[in-house]
Amino acid sequence: MSSSKFLALFAASATMLLSACNSAAPPPVASAPAAPSPPAPGVVGTSIGQSLSDKDKDVAIAAQQAAVSSGARKAWKGSQGAYGFVTPDPEGAGGCRGYTHRIFINGRPQEAKGQACKSGDGWRVNS
Repeated sequence: MSSSKFLALFAASATMLLSACNSAAPPPVASAPAAPSPPAPGVVGTSIGQSLSDKDKDVAIAAQQAAVSSGARKAWKGSQGAYGFVTPDPEGAGGCRGYTHRIFINGRPQEAKGQACKSGDGWRVNS
C-alpha cells in the first residue's frame, strides 16, 4: 500500500471515529437526591399513621386540622378503608388544646393524643 493511500485511509478512519464521538449521547448528569418529605403533622406522623396511604394521611391531617381549629369533633374516611375521629379538648390557658385522634386500620383501633396551639390567625399542630 502506498503512503498516500495509507494516509487517505487513515484520514477517513479518523474522521469516522471523531464523528462517532461527536454524535454519542452526553453522559448522564447526576441529579441531587430528592429531599425527604417532611413528616406528617401531629399524631398522623407517628406510628399511628405509618399504615396509612399518602391519600389517607392527607384526609386524616385535614380532619385533624379542622378539629383543632373549630374545637369540634371531626370524622374522616380514607379511600383505602381506613377511617377515624379527631376529638379536640377545650382550649386551655396559653391558647393551646389537646386532641385525641382515633384511627381504624383494617378494623383495628389505634389512638394517640396530640396538642395544637394558636399561631397567628390559625392553629398549629405541634404533636
